[in-house]
Amino acid sequence: MSEFKTPISFNHFLSVSSIDGRFRGNIEEVSKYFSEYATYKNRVLVEIEYLIAFLSSIKKPLSFKNQKILRNIYKNFSLEDCSIIWKKDEEINHDTKSVEYFLIQKLNEKKLSGIINYIHIGLTTNDIDSTGLAISIRDFCKNLYIPSIKFLAQRIKIISLEQKDLIMLSRTHGQFAVPTTVGKELANFYKRLKVQLDKLEGLRFGAGITGSVGNHNALVYAYPEINWTKFSDAFLRKLNLDSYTMKTQVEPYDYKVEFLQAIKRINLVISALDEDIWRYLAAGYLILRDSKGHVGSSTMPQKVNPIGFELSESYTLLSNGILDVLEKKLPINRWQRDLTDKYLLRDLGQALAMSLLSCRSTEDALKQIGFNSGVINKDLDEHWETVSEGVQTLLRTTNFKQPYEKLRELTRGKTVTKEIYNKFIDEIEVPKTIKEKLKKLSPRTYIGYSNKFEKLIK
Repeated sequence: MSEFKTPISFNHFLSVSSIDGRFRGNIEEVSKYFSEYATYKNRVLVEIEYLIAFLSSIKKPLSFKNQKILRNIYKNFSLEDCSIIWKKDEEINHDTKSVEYFLIQKLNEKKLSGIINYIHIGLTTNDIDSTGLAISIRDFCKNLYIPSIKFLAQRIKIISLEQKDLIMLSRTHGQFAVPTTVGKELANFYKRLKVQLDKLEGLRFGAGITGSVGNHNALVYAYPEINWTKFSDAFLRKLNLDSYTMKTQVEPYDYKVEFLQAIKRINLVISALDEDIWRYLAAGYLILRDSKGHVGSSTMPQKVNPIGFELSESYTLLSNGILDVLEKKLPINRWQRDLTDKYLLRDLGQALAMSLLSCRSTEDALKQIGFNSGVINKDLDEHWETVSEGVQTLLRTTNFKQPYEKLRELTRGKTVTKEIYNKFIDEIEVPKTIKEKLKKLSPRTYIGYSNKFEKLIK
């Protein structure tokens, strides 16, 4: 009995997953890299490129014409081809072997039956799956994910530079702390994303082609004169992939786990940004400018809800939940092979689609935010206790006794106005130069380097 059944025809209204249902239109390009179609196509690609390289290594190279004929099989791979493989898969219950039978059919049609016996020779399922998936991940990153993260990072950078001089009160532990700038707080997220993006772009993607349990047993037996380790390494390099020279049947997944960890870290940065923006909106520091005609609440017409940030936060969490399982389980395989990795990886595309959806949702939502300078300035004017750190620090440079304790007595649990602050300064006994300096201090001047971060985010 086959492990799966061909489903009845359905549309997105019937999808179980929101990724293939409500939000499919937002991320449907992911199907090009993670779907049954994408998986079959990359398996066909790997099988054909391997066949061409193998025949060359045993001194039976194909003509340029025949190489082109073979390569056109994956270049022109269609949904009809996918359906042929699927039906065979349903019949024999082996998705990778079904690709081999598909290629036998194609080679017969192309009058290349003389090389049929060399299809999949010396290979095992994971050799093909590992390599095909590495290609999918690499191309997804290059063509979809990395450009989307760059768009988000650039959006954050633009806003941060526009608002580099907009002073606001920061919060630590949810309470007013010291002044900062809107620009610097956003630039912090840009810098964090940039660091993780650089790491992601620096990753190599690896695979392994080593036979049934990692020893090239079959090929060494049939062709002992050829160094099959060097052959495999060279073959994978041509596909722009690194090679596992030591493995069991299944790859160790070290390369792919590094990739999963990179995505998880980016998701965490995006989620942290979403949460901060949400709280600034709740505090009134930010406002949302809604598109005409959108409904914010079913009962409260005044509301514009931050659904773009909330959606993003939710799907970064869901994505990381799946990626957590993959990260922990993929490197662990029972003896030389089990199929837990294969089943888990069927939902890698869902996790990556969620990550992409989150990135795009946050980037789009950032276009809607505005800054409520009235609320921001009101807090600055009413909370002079936020400069107490600077006051006690300057007093420490003098002979003034217990500066921290004096400021604690003045400010802890209290709201300090400008008048209260100035009265305190008038009454303390310090040198005139110190007093003059303290008189110039205010929540609008106590900002450190918070408006001088441009060079840090180049």
